[in-house]
Amino acid sequence: MAIDWTLNRRGLFLSGLAAFLGGAVGLERRNTEASAAALPTRLMAAARIDDVDGGALIVDSGLASFALPARGHALTRFGSDKVVIVGRRPGKFAAIVDADAPSRPARLFAPIGAHRFAGHAAVHGDVLVTTEMGEETADGAVVLRHAASTEPKASFAVGIEPHDVLFARGGESLVVAVGGIAHAAEVKGPALNAGAIDSFIVELDASSGRVIERYALPPDMKSLSLRHMALAPDGRTVAFGMQDQDRSKARPVMGLLTLGRGIELLPLPADDETGLRAYIGSVVIDVSGRYVAATSPKGGLTGLWSLANGDWLGGFRLADVCGLAAGDAPGTFWATSGYGDIVRLRADDEGLTADAQWRAAAAFDNHLLKI
Repeated sequence: MAIDWTLNRRGLFLSGLAAFLGGAVGLERRNTEASAAALPTRLMAAARIDDVDGGALIVDSGLASFALPARGHALTRFGSDKVVIVGRRPGKFAAIVDADAPSRPARLFAPIGAHRFAGHAAVHGDVLVTTEMGEETADGAVVLRHAASTEPKASFAVGIEPHDVLFARGGESLVVAVGGIAHAAEVKGPALNAGAIDSFIVELDASSGRVIERYALPPDMKSLSLRHMALAPDGRTVAFGMQDQDRSKARPVMGLLTLGRGIELLPLPADDETGLRAYIGSVVIDVSGRYVAATSPKGGLTGLWSLANGDWLGGFRLADVCGLAAGDAPGTFWATSGYGDIVRLRADDEGLTADAQWRAAAAFDNHLLKI
């Protein structure tokens, strides 16, 4: 089915709406032999479809779309059949979506008073954690909530403009990427502090909020803001991506943190040090713990590194790529783009290759979750 459409990450125009009937959007299989079959897994992403902010469950040969109050950002598994989607920073909502029936009305909840959501959440057992920041100050906190009710039960201050959050050490600690950008989006506050960003990763005791350790970048890396993270199977190795507020020179934008030890920065692409365009949108570690992948929508590049020794292994080019999720098999990933691409990637020590690719009339947002 041919569809004439043009889109980008913030908008969508469709002139062939035959693919958008009853909340279903068709998948166009691309010219790869492996793509002859239906999509072999279920994925979910925030997305804009038919000029409506919401999300999509990507399954079999199509998308089941659903609306949200505004643009969504990161997705987190919530029990066996639900997904939490947090509004894009500075979000006013988070939504709990039924992964089996996403068209059912989502259950919405709000940040705590005078806060906005910072885009991310984490779940462990009966605890739901959201990153939030003050509307007037950008001072950030992680808010612990009862998972069943989403009601807040504790709040721990972490610093200016927190972003990603995850549970580590089997749920005993919380790891928070604190972006440190003092003036973020619509949030009022001081002027942008490029060159002196107080950005770091902090590990907290998950029950008390006690700071276990604060991991900062070297003094000559103060223009970097730490954003997105992924946890390795060992429960204590964290891969993280950054954005650079000063693009006058190429700096590393990926790193590894070993909890209790410290940070190691990963090399830039060997063939083009500027290929990641100073920005990482998503970070994922494969199920084997052998590879870490990261996307740069600005560079149109998915990069691959060895988790064992930190070596750059190669990349895969796809315009406006950002969403990323680990596949079920070792060395496999799924990636999505703002142009509606859905790609299954295979990693080895020579880099990344696409072994299947589809396209849909949807502008997929920054993150991707395999259901």
